[in-house]
Amino acid sequence: MALSKIHLGRALGSNTIGSSKIDDGTLVNADFATCAAVAQSKTATGSTTEINNAHFNIALLGFKMAVTESLTVFNLVDGVVDEFHDESGADEAEGSNDTYNSTDDYYINSTTPDGASLAYSAGFGINNITEPDTSTAGTNPDGGSGTFGTFTVPTGITSVNIIAFGAGGGNGANPPGGPSYVGAGAPGGYAEGTLAVTASQVLYAYGGEGGNESGSAFDAFGVAMGGRSPNDTAPPGNQFGGGGGAAAGVVGYGSFPGKSQPQVYVLAAGGGGTTRLGPTTEFNANGGGGGGGLVGNKGGPDGNAEGTNNTIGGAGNESSGGGGDQEQGGQGGANCSAGQNGSDLYGGRSANTGAGGGGGGYYGGGGGSAAPNGAVGGHGGGGSSYYGHPQVTSGATEDGHNLNHPDGPNQNSPQASYDSTNANHVILNTLSPGLGKGAGAQSDNPGASGAVLITANAPAVATSTTIISNTFTASSTPSTARMVVFQENVDTPTLNTDIIAQVSRNNGTTLSTVTLADEGYVTGSSGQRILAGTVDISGQPSGTNLRWKLTLQNNQVKVHGVSLAWA
Repeated sequence: MALSKIHLGRALGSNTIGSSKIDDGTLVNADFATCAAVAQSKTATGSTTEINNAHFNIALLGFKMAVTESLTVFNLVDGVVDEFHDESGADEAEGSNDTYNSTDDYYINSTTPDGASLAYSAGFGINNITEPDTSTAGTNPDGGSGTFGTFTVPTGITSVNIIAFGAGGGNGANPPGGPSYVGAGAPGGYAEGTLAVTASQVLYAYGGEGGNESGSAFDAFGVAMGGRSPNDTAPPGNQFGGGGGAAAGVVGYGSFPGKSQPQVYVLAAGGGGTTRLGPTTEFNANGGGGGGGLVGNKGGPDGNAEGTNNTIGGAGNESSGGGGDQEQGGQGGANCSAGQNGSDLYGGRSANTGAGGGGGGYYGGGGGSAAPNGAVGGHGGGGSSYYGHPQVTSGATEDGHNLNHPDGPNQNSPQASYDSTNANHVILNTLSPGLGKGAGAQSDNPGASGAVLITANAPAVATSTTIISNTFTASSTPSTARMVVFQENVDTPTLNTDIIAQVSRNNGTTLSTVTLADEGYVTGSSGQRILAGTVDISGQPSGTNLRWKLTLQNNQVKVHGVSLAWA
């Protein structure tokens, strides 16, 4: 039988196995040599969604690993996770306003490191302060010289709150071998107000020196010239009077003699000084006039009478000075040799060493008069406080009452309201223990100095911020990139408007925007959100130098970490 010939080419049609003859997904990579030129679409692989999910899970695990191991940059084969333990993963020279909070490890687009208002508290005594960041201390003035403390208004602050206690008046001192009965110096007044300010404006503050037992020194902020120095030669029978207390407050001029009332913002008046009262205890209730209020108290002897301008307290041998008001100083005591009238910012000087000086203030109290025949002189009146500057709102004041009290005229005065649980009071008391109390009766001691506290809050404001990574090198030119951002809200940002993510494969020259989606929280409701998105970068100029960029604006956010993967 004849043999039949079979032509293989005719039976098979072609010896080529083309793509049309292979179903998608029926062959896997293991079926081919590593060098086989088989299209990726013909091998068994996952969908794009599955690949993205894998990248997402890798980023999340990498982030958690970085947190656990305290790693800043966690390198992957085709990606990187930067959990911000420091700033080493970001290019600080390329970024802008990229404030890094090293305490809690995040970047924030804010004028404050935590997105919250920044509180300032600056206290001033006569030569001491509570914080040096915004403030400088003044010097204790001497003989008409000296400097005030300064407060420089920080950025973002438009108003400051001022509270002030004026200094207390001193009591009379007895000459050697003389009787031991002395009166009580009066407490200073209290004033407060809110002052409108601008950033970098300099305010000048002074706590106010207390009157001493033998006459206070004249200083740069209106402390009264009380009884003269004990080194003065006193006429026979005259005793040393107590000096008036200085005003305390905040002004717009830097030092004496550049004072002017239009530059006074908030001022708490000083209390009047007292004389030595006489040979019996019946006069011990008498004392200097308490600092104002808008009107200072007159000097004793009735001790609780609210003085008015040109009011002379007492009679006969105890002709005392009147309290200052908002228009003029208190009149000096008029018995025998008259005490000096108070004036703008200064208390009146007593007539001689045996009388009390007027307290300093917006207008000072009058000084006590001398007494004839070596008898006891008069007490000083209290100055007036002030908060009437046009840039001051919410002003208030309280006078230093000079009540009849055996321990001095400090009961029911502003100083009696000291509260150790109140942070402001605690600060002020560290600057001046006693907060301007007057010198006590029956004791040779000065009045307590005053104190000033300036507080303010700088609200946090969102800044326009860019954070740019360092360069990461891919093994081959990538065509796609995926970013995962670990972010926490401070305000309420709009995704892809207030938080914009971009990727570059040519070292940042060309950027493609990633459309981010909210993928939920890192753990439970921790506050840290997972933002993720993929972008095609194949249209960028070819390159293997990968960078990510974040632009933050309009609303404050915290960024705890970024993951970048490429393929």
